[in-house]
Amino acid sequence: MLAWRDIYVLSAPDQKEEARCTTRDNCDEADNALPTGRRPSIVFSIHISGFAMSALNPVYLTEDPTHDDVINFINEEAFGPGRLTRAAERVREQGPHDRSLSFVATVDGEVIASVRLTPVMAGDALGHMLGPLAVRPSHKNLGIGRELVRISVLAAKAKGGEAVILVGDPPYYAPLGFTPVTARLDFPGPVDRSRILVATDNEDIQERLNGPIRWREDPVAEAFELMVQEIA
Repeated sequence: MLAWRDIYVLSAPDQKEEARCTTRDNCDEADNALPTGRRPSIVFSIHISGFAMSALNPVYLTEDPTHDDVINFINEEAFGPGRLTRAAERVREQGPHDRSLSFVATVDGEVIASVRLTPVMAGDALGHMLGPLAVRPSHKNLGIGRELVRISVLAAKAKGGEAVILVGDPPYYAPLGFTPVTARLDFPGPVDRSRILVATDNEDIQERLNGPIRWREDPVAEAFELMVQEIA
């Protein structure tokens, strides 16, 4: 299980060991304050190494309700109101995303990027749909968005998800393990099929991504949401 607010620090290219701090180190920060005694002690650790990092040393946090306003701002800044008309948004509006698999990146305590995962049934596969993914203009082209994708995909796989699906640019996502969906995966609206991508460890997943994609209930995600709401 993911901790309520895990922090991931990207290791530098010459480091082989994972670098990680805990929320206890940052619980006095204005935007992310939470009394030490009010968080679960279970920590979900992801090993990240060999990936270029800027000198900014971004910190990656599990999303919580206090991030909602700034995430909405970042998405509006990145995509504008047109984002609400996209086919992927028709899926996301069917039910809540999974906060335990959604992350923000912070620099000096300021949220500068976000990614969300939403539980879906994709054909007959238990999956997650990735997005929106957005980085503030001041911090683009530093690898932060790619690291958010990497973290969220690893977390979804660790939770037992069979596939992470998104609609995006193949050249950007291919190095992160995404390949085109070859089955007929139907979105509730028009979509460029060449941009429907999947990351998976299941060899038969392409055959199973045949049919509609729709939001699904996830009891674990719902329990996590209730917990963070109580803590907040």
